[in-house]
Amino acid sequence: MRTLVVDLLGGLGDLVMVLPTVHALADADPGGELVVLTHAPGAVLLARDPAVTGVLTAEKHAEREIVGKALADLAPDLVVSTTRFDGIGDLIDADAAARGTRAVTNLWRSPPADELVGERYQRILAAEGVIADRVRPPRLVLGDDERAPEVAPGTVVLVPDAGMAVKRWPTPRWTQLAAALHDRPVVSVTPLEGVEAWEPTDLRGLAARFAAVGRAGGTVVGGDTGPVRMAAASGARTIALFGPTLAARYGLEEGENLQGLTGCPHRRPTAITEQVCWWDAGCPLSGSGPACLEDLSVASVVAAIG
Repeated sequence: MRTLVVDLLGGLGDLVMVLPTVHALADADPGGELVVLTHAPGAVLLARDPAVTGVLTAEKHAEREIVGKALADLAPDLVVSTTRFDGIGDLIDADAAARGTRAVTNLWRSPPADELVGERYQRILAAEGVIADRVRPPRLVLGDDERAPEVAPGTVVLVPDAGMAVKRWPTPRWTQLAAALHDRPVVSVTPLEGVEAWEPTDLRGLAARFAAVGRAGGTVVGGDTGPVRMAAASGARTIALFGPTLAARYGLEEGENLQGLTGCPHRRPTAITEQVCWWDAGCPLSGSGPACLEDLSVASVVAAIG
């Protein structure tokens, strides 16, 4: 059987959250073909994954065209999609109906606020009879030749940046956190004043470094970002800082999720892009940035690190 997984939501974190579904689909059809259609650069995370037989990529704003071409070229027996924008879900459903094949295109149906997104994907597909009824966490697959150099025991890795301003913990908090951890090795993924920074590397190199941190009993700390999800999926102990997004829905499957301002009246767990703060980080409760992230103290993060 040939299966096509379409994940064009746009972020590294989105791809990491769908990895358990990819692995479950491969387990459900041993010997079958499984192709993933996603955006670059995240596609490289699948490069050494034995569950994946092929990877296709789509450019931004050309997704529908590429999905149509993939359907025509591959003629898949099963399509699973996290993506419905621009009529992509309808396109997949129509193709499956025309060819008498199977498609599961709405993995966002009736989402509860307290169920993790990646786990909900799996429960929906299990209910559809497509995969086994077993929830699993994300795992990135690295080759033996991708082993990064060992790091000092107990190293704490900071991930202070995020792709969206609304997800960034205030920069002064990061420097204060590093100072509070003066008795242990601290490094940063990106430049941070007063903190040693890792040399730039590609995504697979970054995953290998996170795996080394895990082997050394270290901890990765960062916001609701793709690299932080990569860290957890690479085997590192991970602490994620959540503000506008609700950790009960978007948190790490494995790791510790710290939620700021739990009672925010503007948070919309099942419609985050409709939140008043989402696109420009303009918070109705604070003039200096998202109040939910300001609510997360340095002391609370230090306590979580232990």
